Amino acid sequence: MVIKAVLVGLLYWIAMGRANYFFSFAFRKPVVLGVFIGLVFGDVKTGLIYGATIQLMYMGGIEAGGNIPSDQGLAACIAIPAAIINSLDPAASVAIAVPFGVLGVLINNLRRTINSFYNTKADSFVEKGEYDKLSTFSFILPWLTNGVLYFTPVFIATLFGPSVVQAFIKVIPEWFMNGLANAGGMLPALGFALTLVVMGRKQYIPFFVLGFFFHAIAGFSMLTGAVIALCIALIVSMFKQNEEGELT
Repeated sequence: MVIKAVLVGLLYWIAMGRANYFFSFAFRKPVVLGVFIGLVFGDVKTGLIYGATIQLMYMGGIEAGGNIPSDQGLAACIAIPAAIINSLDPAASVAIAVPFGVLGVLINNLRRTINSFYNTKADSFVEKGEYDKLSTFSFILPWLTNGVLYFTPVFIATLFGPSVVQAFIKVIPEWFMNGLANAGGMLPALGFALTLVVMGRKQYIPFFVLGFFFHAIAGFSMLTGAVIALCIALIVSMFKQNEEGELT
């Protein structure tokens, strides 16, 4: 069981370690992790079923400002092994995944807090022109720190059961959890600000305002909004192409 716990912990580290953003973004999806976790436990089919069931909970979710509303990677890496070991119903795996998805957000905010010290050190090396030391504080140390933060809870939860992690959450001081939550709550505002900078051209502002208030009034899901936005973008693009064709 120790080897399985180590492998699942490494899977979560690979998924969230961000050594390669394109790879980790796809790998941390529950439906993908379910295949590999199922492979570790010798039941790929069951792992995929649990992963796909948990994935439905995160369909259409967005990460504004890079801030994850819930850590689907941690949710999958703790809920799927627990569900496989105890032969739970797929719906029960979702119930297990929810609290650990919230715990993953706190871990992610803690990671960012620690990385801020590495970034400060890296900036000082740039100012001094010591570029040979830059990779240590801009990649190696943050990545190893990610390994400690991400590997440890999954290893413990897989080896001893989710109840151990739940007990750990109760031990964390409330002021500390609130501080991390507030720090993470500011990141979506930064994300929207960056989006407005990208969409800063006057001709794009009406689309942003229309989409914002249309979503607020209708209350549809993000996936539905993405489909509507895509259709509007295609229609505008076709009209623009026709106008350019007529001009030429």
